[in-house]
Amino acid sequence: MPVFKVQPNQNASVNLKTPAPLKGTHKNWDEYFALAKPRLRARAEGFQKIFDYTKENLLDDLCIVETGTYREINNYEGDGCSTLLFDHFVKYNGGKLYSVDIDNAACILADASTEKAEVVRMDSVEYLNEFDGTISVLYLDSYNIQNWNHDHDAAAHHLKELFVCKEKLKDGALVVIDDNIKSPFNKKLIGKGRLIYEVLHDVLNMEHLLDDYQQAFIWNS
Repeated sequence: MPVFKVQPNQNASVNLKTPAPLKGTHKNWDEYFALAKPRLRARAEGFQKIFDYTKENLLDDLCIVETGTYREINNYEGDGCSTLLFDHFVKYNGGKLYSVDIDNAACILADASTEKAEVVRMDSVEYLNEFDGTISVLYLDSYNIQNWNHDHDAAAHHLKELFVCKEKLKDGALVVIDDNIKSPFNKKLIGKGRLIYEVLHDVLNMEHLLDDYQQAFIWNS
């Protein structure tokens, strides 16, 4: 697979300092997540369900693939810091973590801030198309929405990500899409996961684990 490994450079506009730790100490996953959860806001209960499901069903040969990587130090409240959460989960529970992003500065930060993640600078659709492995958790968060009234480009990008790697998802895998809201007018979904929702929920009737700021489905091939 033609990947571009992260190479620090002197001109990158990113802070390479180690992120300040959460307040308190942790010796296992549950202790770590107890420190992080209060800062996750809209994602707190979603991540709780994601990690509970993963521990109960997906630990054997666990492979987490994330699109869109860690980009702002310690911003649990705004970005969710999923890369850090997944990194600690794999650290304490085993498995592999791959995080891909097209932005070099974000990749440099993620690589410097994690222990277990393999961080790759590459277009996410291309990367997932060429990914060689079986995916247990697919976390899609790569294309930011600039205007919630125009979510099509972001939603289409994430549908492409899912489409190119759908044959690599194990039965029972989690497909999670970040950054979704409900329209105040008709309660329909708006966000990165809108088109995936319309396919997996409305057409294929896949089991819905999360219907909130994060959308999550249990994959059934």
